[in-house]
Amino acid sequence: MTDRLAAVLRELGSERAWVVHADDGLDELSTIGRTRVSELRDGEIRTFHVDPEEAGVGYARLSDLQADTAEDSANMIRLLLQGKPGPVREISVLNAAAALVVAGRVADLREGVGLAEDAVESGRAEQTLELLVRCSNE
Repeated sequence: MTDRLAAVLRELGSERAWVVHADDGLDELSTIGRTRVSELRDGEIRTFHVDPEEAGVGYARLSDLQADTAEDSANMIRLLLQGKPGPVREISVLNAAAALVVAGRVADLREGVGLAEDAVESGRAEQTLELLVRCSNE
């Protein structure tokens, strides 16, 4: 139904969007397997599949990505933003890359992955989160 939801977004006035559904059931680009993407762009809808390896990201197991508690989840995010390599980081940069593509900042996922990796490595991603937390607590 990704193509149908993309059509609804077009009717609601969206100019560019990706509607995604991973073969494993995740509602984001997956690193467990392929993801179906229906892209709305210039009034047209195009549907394709994304394989994580084609974007320069490795495959993961679901158990690599699961957190048992909110505290575990927060710790996974903290470690990701501190630059820890691994499956959590890879799925995060893949989805950040998709956002960069939709925003028109990069031409493709591979370029977006590089930009997202740079944001993590340079500390800019962590600084942005800290700024968001400060602003939301004011």
